[in-house]
Amino acid sequence: MSTSTTASAAATIAALARPQDVRALSLTALHVVMAMRLSALFERAGRDPIPDLAQRYRSIETAAAVHALVRRVIRTWPERFLVNRPCQLTMTPDEATLAAMVRHALLADNEGFAGMLQGFVRADRQDGLYHATQHAAALLSGRSA
Repeated sequence: MSTSTTASAAATIAALARPQDVRALSLTALHVVMAMRLSALFERAGRDPIPDLAQRYRSIETAAAVHALVRRVIRTWPERFLVNRPCQLTMTPDEATLAAMVRHALLADNEGFAGMLQGFVRADRQDGLYHATQHAAALLSGRSA
């Protein structure tokens, strides 16, 4: 590993180690992080989260897109995705990464999205993850998907 790559990795790890507050997120990123937290609760309870998400977002299409993103993240993440309880104001490093993914997707910044996940999520999985994030974020923010 080169010195600049090592320094970049160290900076990323240090940033993720600092607690980040959900109150600093955009509304769209907050919705996605909360959907991940709620989906974890529903999974433990053996319940389908889509009806509750549809009520929350007032749209079955949006609920399905958000749930599809949650499922894709779970399938593509290199290890178990860690979430905090819905009442927690701080985010886990995984949740902070998810919020950053939403930010890049809303900006249509595929290169930034891929660069952020480089070395973490396999390259062959990033495109599907980007499109699922972009679709869910677009519906949540009221943009056409």
